[in-house]
Amino acid sequence: MKRQIYPISPNKAQVLAHEIRWKIMKLLSGEKSLYAKSIAELLGISEQKVHYHLTQLRDAGLLVPVGVRSIKRGRAKLFKPVANQFMLSLLNHDIDNSETVFNKIFQNNFCQQGKFNGKIVVGSAQPHGRYDAISRDGFLSGELCWYLGNYLPMQKGLVPHHVITDLEIEKSKGYRRTNLILIGGPITNTLTAHYNPILKSKFNIYFIENRIVCGSENFSNPAHGLISLFKHPNSSNCWILILAGIRSLGTKAAIYAIISDSYDTIGEGDEFATILHGDSQDGTRINRVTKVKCKSLFFM
Repeated sequence: MKRQIYPISPNKAQVLAHEIRWKIMKLLSGEKSLYAKSIAELLGISEQKVHYHLTQLRDAGLLVPVGVRSIKRGRAKLFKPVANQFMLSLLNHDIDNSETVFNKIFQNNFCQQGKFNGKIVVGSAQPHGRYDAISRDGFLSGELCWYLGNYLPMQKGLVPHHVITDLEIEKSKGYRRTNLILIGGPITNTLTAHYNPILKSKFNIYFIENRIVCGSENFSNPAHGLISLFKHPNSSNCWILILAGIRSLGTKAAIYAIISDSYDTIGEGDEFATILHGDSQDGTRINRVTKVKCKSLFFM
């Protein structure tokens, strides 16, 4: 994570000033990702109490979601602190906590009055598109919704109201004048394929067959992914965010960069395209991401 020292207000410092929460933060700052039950076992307290304190830390913005883990009874949420050091500032000016992925991408472009405004589009699980592909990226929309829900406490029902398949939104023509978040590459998501020429014209970065092309360079590792934010070509008030890889692992890397708040993997301009690489030990789970190529458009 880019920021290692994180300035906090007195209110957030008060949230941290609790013995159990402090112990939880120290545990979560380690290399190993933990969920509520494992934290409870390590601290010798009830799981219910851990959930309560995790909620307090999350609502204060001191923890960010980094994924989920499959356990015997379902899926458990994983969190990480936003930094490994915190600083209480006594200066007489507002603390700038703007360097987060949420503020950079979602706050002004996809949110209105504290609620998400747009559609999250995943590839259909039915054979479709040029290659009769079947998408298996649908579960990633749940992780993205969970991430957004942590920043939008007023939001309810993100998944049923805002997640839709590419075939459904194409049929309704609902993609023409709305904010769009497209999950999955052009083989599994027909809308990503539809806007692939926009990527090429704006950034000279685009998908072709089983690789991402940037000028004369080719990126074909299964863990290569793309994050791109640009204005909707049919509406100056709307935005399109593409989170996609040449394979499912690359799409996971793009989602991981978002939910782990990896600010240093996104571009600096209002519109940008970033090619990133996901680090995976077992070929299925992303552990971290690094930026390998970025192009941005700056607006004055």
